Amino acid sequence: MTAAKTASDVIESAAMGFRQWVVVAICIVVLALDGYDVLSIAFAAPGLAEEWGLSKTALGIILPLELVGMALGSVVLGGFADSRGRRPTLLLGLLILTLGMAIAGVAPNVWVLGMARVFTGVGIGGLLAAATATSSDFCNAKYRAVAVVLVAGGFPLGVYIGATFLEPLLKSFDWRITFYLGSAMSLISLPAVYFLIPESIAYLERAGGGNAQSKIRRVMHSLGHPVPDNLATNLGAVLQPVGMKSLFAPSLIFTTVLLSVAYFGTVGTYYYFVKWMPIIISDLGYSISEATRVLGIVSLGGVVGSIGVGVVIRVASIRPVLTVCLVSAAISVIGFPYFTDTLESMSYIGFNAGVFIFAALSGYFGLFAVSFPSSLLGSGSGLVLAIGRGGAVLGPLIPGFLFTAGFTIKTVALVMTSGVICAAFAVALLRAQRSALAVVQLGD
Repeated sequence: MTAAKTASDVIESAAMGFRQWVVVAICIVVLALDGYDVLSIAFAAPGLAEEWGLSKTALGIILPLELVGMALGSVVLGGFADSRGRRPTLLLGLLILTLGMAIAGVAPNVWVLGMARVFTGVGIGGLLAAATATSSDFCNAKYRAVAVVLVAGGFPLGVYIGATFLEPLLKSFDWRITFYLGSAMSLISLPAVYFLIPESIAYLERAGGGNAQSKIRRVMHSLGHPVPDNLATNLGAVLQPVGMKSLFAPSLIFTTVLLSVAYFGTVGTYYYFVKWMPIIISDLGYSISEATRVLGIVSLGGVVGSIGVGVVIRVASIRPVLTVCLVSAAISVIGFPYFTDTLESMSYIGFNAGVFIFAALSGYFGLFAVSFPSSLLGSGSGLVLAIGRGGAVLGPLIPGFLFTAGFTIKTVALVMTSGVICAAFAVALLRAQRSALAVVQLGD
């Protein structure tokens, strides 16, 4: 007798339909909003530092504040995406972004701005986890890792597009325009998610319930896929999520720990580089719009790197590709202080750094998709992202103290590049651990 099939079996093996690619495209837009909103404080930093007379130490504290909220959002909303659904989590995250960015734009002082950035970070962290899980759930096995990597590539795309729009705007408006623009874009995106992204099949199967099958049938029809004649029943009892504690089960604990260490180190280096770059360039005597232009070029490199890694992993294993990107990113970030003579040279080395560091960051999301099961993907990626926020906080914070203490940019760059170097070792250990685990399982 043939075993009952689930709709997920069909999604897993069938060709990708147009509607599925629409979901992926919207998830790319969501991550683009995340990318812009995270870096909006870097775009605004030179202007608000001048208006409010902030020191380097104060800037080092303000720059990573949204990352504190991102840690909370990644865990809480990442788990919410697994337990209550991908779609409501996406809508809630966008609503938080809209409100948080608007409040930051009207902030009368640094205290209100700081609270707004933490609040915004909650939405950003939740969207990172939810968009990753959503794109994964709607893709077949053939394109899952590639699609998730492309979705992660929306992050640098948002920074690049934002920098492109902001360069002329910052010549006519003050730093608050960066937050107003982010709030408006998040608000515009809400209807697209509401009307064009249904709840994922994988979640509906896990949730179960009396009307689960009718919902699954509607979603399958909207995606253009046939519903199995012998659609499995009582889905929720079989596929109920087992909780975040399963991430630390013997079969997953090493993967969870190594991914967390690697991501922690990578985002630490990344946020040092992108959040201090406009300030460093401004201190060299260039205008805020010129500093924004260079950061935009770094983000353009990120777009190239994100797309490039998505193409490369179609023919190569994602782990060695990620290791090469991390080592190359380290070389570029360490080399940046030696190319500060002109805007052109900074743009050149910045572009190269952007290619490799964003390729690595995007690659992690593909690694999440192949490392965690669907029932734990939101929780797993959310936990790793949350732990990574520690690196993201330290990335901008530590240089503030180092610069205040009188260290040169060359020394600061060397210290802050240690993050991606450690990450390269962690990814290498991850490969060795998974190979060893596979041998043990075969032996059993």
